[in-house]
Amino acid sequence: MEKKKTMLLDWMRKVHQLEYAHCYQSEYYRKIEKRIGISAFVLSTMVAFSYKFPEIKNEWFNTYLFFLDKDYFLPFLLFIVALFTGLQTFLKPNEKSDIHRKLGLEYEKIRHTIEITLTKEESELNIDREILKIKKSWDSMNTIYVMERYFVEAKNKVKKFEKYPKELSFLEDVK
Repeated sequence: MEKKKTMLLDWMRKVHQLEYAHCYQSEYYRKIEKRIGISAFVLSTMVAFSYKFPEIKNEWFNTYLFFLDKDYFLPFLLFIVALFTGLQTFLKPNEKSDIHRKLGLEYEKIRHTIEITLTKEESELNIDREILKIKKSWDSMNTIYVMERYFVEAKNKVKKFEKYPKELSFLEDVK
């Protein structure tokens, strides 16, 4: 019975790490989407207002900063705006952020189920049933990978809690 509880704690640690990792990944994509959107907005606003800017007749300016001339500058800005819009369309950071957020919530539900199972006084048979239900819900998830840096960050955060046993310590040969 004690091995099963240790195994559940090990699962809970893994689930907790994945929960945080997906939340971090969600925030990453949310920030990308926001930065691209704001950049495209600012640049397109600059293009719109540039039609009211007076032309500069300074010879030095026209010689060395020719790229700021409307004939060069506006097409360049519009190209950048088109790139940002294309990035948002094809990378779909908002959708990816939402997928990772939902996965993080699913992992949180599994973690709560494990917590409830560990705190209940149950017979071994009932614990076995709960383990199978937890495994089934975990296996049925459509998971996607997170960046390694977010997984490591989540792993370090969970490790700081000092609530979980050593990884795989429920196995006899791992101590």
